[in-house]
Amino acid sequence: MTWLLFAAVLLFTGGLRLSAFFSGSETGFYRVSPLQVLLKKQQGDPVASRLYRFVSRPEHFVATTLVGNNVSNYLITLAISVAGGVLWHHESGTAEVLATLSVTPIVFIFGELIPKSLYYRAPMRLLRRGSLMFQTCHLVFLPMTYPLIRLARLVTSYGASDQRSADIVFGRMRLSSVLEAGHHEGILTELQRSLTENLMQVAAQPVEQSMLPSPIVQGLSEQASAESVVKLAERLNEPVVLLHPPQRPLQWSACVRIVDLVCGEVAPRLAMKPLPQFASSTPRLEVLTGLFRTNDVYAAIVENDRVVGVISRQVLVSQLFRASRTSGANLESLFASGNRP
Repeated sequence: MTWLLFAAVLLFTGGLRLSAFFSGSETGFYRVSPLQVLLKKQQGDPVASRLYRFVSRPEHFVATTLVGNNVSNYLITLAISVAGGVLWHHESGTAEVLATLSVTPIVFIFGELIPKSLYYRAPMRLLRRGSLMFQTCHLVFLPMTYPLIRLARLVTSYGASDQRSADIVFGRMRLSSVLEAGHHEGILTELQRSLTENLMQVAAQPVEQSMLPSPIVQGLSEQASAESVVKLAERLNEPVVLLHPPQRPLQWSACVRIVDLVCGEVAPRLAMKPLPQFASSTPRLEVLTGLFRTNDVYAAIVENDRVVGVISRQVLVSQLFRASRTSGANLESLFASGNRP
């Protein structure tokens, strides 16, 4: 009988350990940052690569923890039954129920509450320690978890678009919390945090929402004289003047810098530079990046092979990076410096 009692203790300890492991791992996978795991994986970390396979496929770790928790509960129940049979020689349902109730607080505290709290506070560290064991359990339980995985994928396929939207929302919330924490810790300045928040809000919006429609753009024909171009630049207080082809006043195609016109003493058509073109549905950030890459001030916005408007680099900067303490010119110089060799 002694060896049966010893076996019951081993079963109970093993079941409690498995319960703590799977309960904590489940919380850890929900808590860990996928971006952090991905960055470590790209650095060649084999443990992070192992974890990323589960982070990127949540149905696998959910099914594994579900089966693992059931196995641990079965072991604990079996241990209580064996111990009850040893301690009480006559079969008594009441004794077994009382024994189960007596160990329930122990299982809850050490098999659920404490592990979940620890994994919640340090998910990456604890998941790394148990990654090999979790992968082994995943392979062992695969015959039982495979139907659950297929079922989860089937259910997910009906709401894939909604899930993607939810991932974007929660991803932005996590990034916002990181920025807030970085600001409080002194890692990020108020300006940097403000720039990033504004960037997340409007960077993906189409550039057509920011462009100046062609009919109200002020410019001249490519055949205009240098004197006319200089006068318009003085009136608009702009160093660059937009130009359109003759007989096509709304199809803005080029621009000329006044400094090139004055210093070179040439006609505008010889000093003009073609405008880069972007589709009206192009995101604002992509247009701004392209303008800085080519060192252009203006771009033509096209739709169905027709110019429908013009966008200014300064306008995009002021909209994407609104900041009350920094002017648009300062922001332009900040971003332009990053494109210098």
